[in-house]
Amino acid sequence: MGRVERLQRGDGNTVAYAATPGRAPTVVFLGGFRSDMTGTKAVALEAWAQQRGQAFLRFDYLGHGQSSGKFEDGTIGRWLDDSLAAIDQLTTGKLVLVGSSMGGWLSLLAARARPERLAGLVLIAAAPDFTERMLLKG
Repeated sequence: MGRVERLQRGDGNTVAYAATPGRAPTVVFLGGFRSDMTGTKAVALEAWAQQRGQAFLRFDYLGHGQSSGKFEDGTIGRWLDDSLAAIDQLTTGKLVLVGSSMGGWLSLLAARARPERLAGLVLIAAAPDFTERMLLKG
């Protein structure tokens, strides 16, 4: 398991993360609502990546796991910002985003924000939010 480090955010909060160096594309795990980077999926995926010599990144959103901040202050927008900060500052080259539950929705949003970085997308029981689309259709 990779060593936990901290990524400073502009508002004084930190995002806890563990990165494993390796070959591209980097596999990035985005966990679910109230999940953290020490969950079984994240740890098992990291072990798989290490066996393959694949670069890997897992992290906790604001108010989750070892990251700072209060869970109640989190929003999808904030957690997307945490995800993009981790992707932009801790990885290079192409990525395979693996999202579980809410992390699936965040993976889709991150893929839309960084399409040039995307090599693959794996969604596990993804929980996308179609509220706006449903409201607009009336």
